[in-house]
Amino acid sequence: MTTPLDIHWYLLGNSPWVDPKATVDGPKAGDLALPVTKAAVCWYPCLETLKEAHEAGCSLVITHEPLFWEHAADEQARRHTGPGAVKHAFLEAAGLAVLRAHDSWDQWPEIGIRDSWARFLGFTNRLYASEQDAGHAYHGIYAVEPQPLVALARHIADKALILGEDRVQVMGDPERIVQRVALGVGCIGPDEQTVERGAEACIMCFDGASYWSLRERLYEMGAAVITVEHGTTEMPGIENLHRHLADVFQDIEFIYLASHPRAWSVSGSSSKNG
Repeated sequence: MTTPLDIHWYLLGNSPWVDPKATVDGPKAGDLALPVTKAAVCWYPCLETLKEAHEAGCSLVITHEPLFWEHAADEQARRHTGPGAVKHAFLEAAGLAVLRAHDSWDQWPEIGIRDSWARFLGFTNRLYASEQDAGHAYHGIYAVEPQPLVALARHIADKALILGEDRVQVMGDPERIVQRVALGVGCIGPDEQTVERGAEACIMCFDGASYWSLRERLYEMGAAVITVEHGTTEMPGIENLHRHLADVFQDIEFIYLASHPRAWSVSGSSSKNG
């Protein structure tokens, strides 16, 4: 029978861009040598998701992001304090194993994070991919029908709503016509090189796009910027991870969970006195 370690080594074995000795991917909790018959796949392993997986009869959770809020191989800094102690105790009591699949799936061709996000948005005509000259597959520029920036932003907002995000933020002239759109992989979003190669609008995630060091800088370079939540850019890829693992490991029942908390928005209102 298949073990979680079999899944781990399958993913790494098909990811030549990952150094097995320098990756955050791998076991995070539990005994990953035990056979598994049912597993959950998620973008973020919040406590609610772990409980949902356990209640569904899963013995393994495969996550893209950290279990204990630390982008490191061992995730020890917050494991035994505050909410980490609560999560650790639950995992121990439930007997859940947790495997992280991040570095491998970020750059997986066609169905990994970047390409799944682009396809989810309907971007199929890729003009440029950064692996052509930088050795990685983080950034892509796509041709879209010429349209005002506000129309593109509405399209992305409609797609984000499907994933639980109720609005997007935009920098740039709403009526500006754009036809070359750039995106990346999660926090590694478009950068100055992407704009220099012709990107007119850059889709970023908040976690990797601080205002003054990146978004405003790209704006001054002449690009419009559309910003969404980190999970919004990656959940289409994690759904594909779920489907791919189900195809490869047919002795395991895989379920996809997306119960991590979403941010919701409040807009300011104005009124006239008198």
